[in-house]
Amino acid sequence: MTGVNTEGAAARPRTAVNESGPERSLGITRSWVAGDDVVTSMATGPWLNGPAGSPPGGVLGVVIDDVLGFAIARHGGMTHWTVSAEISLDLTGPVPADGSRIEARARHVHSGPHGGLSAGTVHDGSGALIALCRQHGRWVTTMPENFVPPREGATTADGEAAFVAAMPAGAAGPWSPPASLTALLGARLQPAEGGTALDLDVTQDLTNPLGNLHGGITFAASDLAAQAALLAVGGPTQTASIHVAYPRPMPLGTTPRFEARVLHSGRSLGIVRVTATLDGVKPCAVATITTGVPG
Repeated sequence: MTGVNTEGAAARPRTAVNESGPERSLGITRSWVAGDDVVTSMATGPWLNGPAGSPPGGVLGVVIDDVLGFAIARHGGMTHWTVSAEISLDLTGPVPADGSRIEARARHVHSGPHGGLSAGTVHDGSGALIALCRQHGRWVTTMPENFVPPREGATTADGEAAFVAAMPAGAAGPWSPPASLTALLGARLQPAEGGTALDLDVTQDLTNPLGNLHGGITFAASDLAAQAALLAVGGPTQTASIHVAYPRPMPLGTTPRFEARVLHSGRSLGIVRVTATLDGVKPCAVATITTGVPG
């Protein structure tokens, strides 16, 4: 896996987590297998809140990308890696920020010569459904170094117990969480024509095992920019759905700009298009976010 910047580590959720920076930052456990499902869980807290004072649905990006991607890769025998081509999320309820843990699970739906499709769900700490998700993955021949696959043949209880046992010494102690999602990502928001611009430095804390901006971080940054853009015009800010397509990677050391343009802002519905670029021209990610009251 990619290395993790330990500077400011006390500001990260303390739990036994995956090796990559995004999972450490968000308190996401290493994935495990329960029956036909790939499962993981994520910490919640005020560090997930966007500029509107509530978590944008995009904060689920890393946790769903992990389980959806592993669900596709398992079908390929873990001999081929899969990268996100498209990820979609539909919210059925708000994302909590109360310190509880949420659980994401996914299973394989279809595979072909070029990639696969998976689908999943996200439940809050009480077991209530808060989101449906799906991913189109694309096969690549490069496998991450030191890759540890999801634990096979485990139950949900086994998985959680194994990760608690692996928790680093002192990890259960007090810690100071980041003030917001903007601070957690190190994002810089500013007004822009027709909406909001977000600049993001691709550090090791934000990369996937192949050294590019994690697809789930792209997901979160897109919705963060959308929430800020709608807040500026007085539109509805609660995420209802997100769809992100990934035409190009954003490598470690680059600084993509996410430009959020408000296409519609009404009393009960908002629509925002977010485009991430490295050169201001060629899109690296294109997101469509709708907001309102989830059904």
